[in-house]
Formats: sequence, C-alpha cells, structure tokens
Amino acid sequence: MMKTFKFRLLVLVTLLLLWGGLAAGALLYYSVIRRGQYLEMGNRLALRQGTIQATRGRILDCNGVVLAWSEKYYDLFLVNPPSGDIRREAVIQKLRLVLPESEPEVAGDAIWLLKTDLSPSQLMALEVLLRSYPELQIVPREERLVVDYPEVRRFIGRVAYRRDLMYGVDGAEKEYDVELSGTPGEYEVMLDRRRNWIAGTWKLLAPAISGEDMKLNVALADLLEKQQ
Repeated sequence: MMKTFKFRLLVLVTLLLLWGGLAAGALLYYSVIRRGQYLEMGNRLALRQGTIQATRGRILDCNGVVLAWSEKYYDLFLVNPPSGDIRREAVIQKLRLVLPESEPEVAGDAIWLLKTDLSPSQLMALEVLLRSYPELQIVPREERLVVDYPEVRRFIGRVAYRRDLMYGVDGAEKEYDVELSGTPGEYEVMLDRRRNWIAGTWKLLAPAISGEDMKLNVALADLLEKQQ
C-alpha cells in the first residue's frame, strides 16, 4: 500500500512539474519571445490616426476686400455611451443642467448630436462634464462663407467635403484650390474598448498648415455691376 501511495504521489508531482513547466514556458513565450509582436498587434487595434483640417485661405478682391472666408464652429456629440440607454439618459440629464436648450438628435450609429455652435462660455461650462464622461466629445466644424451677393457667389464658386476636408468644386474656389487648401495635420490617439479616446494619449504627429489668402485681379464693385 505504501508503494501505491508513493507511486501516486510521484505521478502527481510529475504532473504538477509538467504543468508548471508548460505554464512557465507559455509565460516566457508570450511575455518575452512574442511580446513585441503582441504589443504591436494591440497597438494596431487601440491606436487610431486622424486628420486635423487646415484652415482654408481667404479670397480677396484686388483692393483687399474679403469675398470668401472660413469660420470654425464647435458641436457637442455623445459617442458610444458604455451602458446604452441608462447611461445615455443620465448624461443627457446632467448636460441639461449646463445646457438647458440641448436636444439629442441621432447623427449615426451610436452617435447623438447634442448641441451645435457652442459658445466660448458654453465650452468652459462643459469642462467638468467632459472630464467625467469621455463619451461626450466636442467636434470642430468649419463652414465657408461668401459675401452675400448672387454674382459674387457664382464667381467665388462652391466648396464640398471629402473625408471632412474642404475642397473647391467650381469658380475661384476650384481654380485656386491647391493654394487655399493648405496642408492637413495628423494626430494619433489610443481608444478604449468602447472606441472612446483615452485621456492623455493624444499626440500631434504633424501640425496643420493654413491655406494661403488669394488676392484676385477683380474688384467687388465690378462684380456687383455685373449683377445689375
């Protein structure tokens, strides 16, 4: 009976040693030998690169009168709330204490537009909420404005957006698009499992370079004469 006990003990110890060896080998393999590869894979999943839109240059007449320019606005979005409707409603209730006029509007898959055209005072009032709820995101938006005369608008032309970047479609906007566009910047940020930005991980890779102002060889008065 003693021999049977010793045999079983020997088998058990052997199995434990084998298990420990396999566990140690796996730990060594994944944490040392393949560590770099898995870190790279993890970074590819978590790291995201984005584009910073360059401010489009102005269009001026021959006398320096501004005919077309860009203005930046800031909109508030709720993106991927972690616990669905309950969390979303809680955030919206707290938001209304700061921005009573905010009204959620579905803007995409798990994205709600809460408020457009935030003022500087509203941006400052949102600071505490933004720290507490990372799913609240302020997104800049740039709009192109033109002197409000039909003939001027036709001469200046239209702009459109491609992947959030503004480009000229026709008129002077298209003719001088390269000079007006500037060079977009690039940034890198890490996302959590809900695809929200992780605080402190944002890094600027390349700054945006604003577009050039283009001075035309025509006067605003001449354009208005054509309208009459």
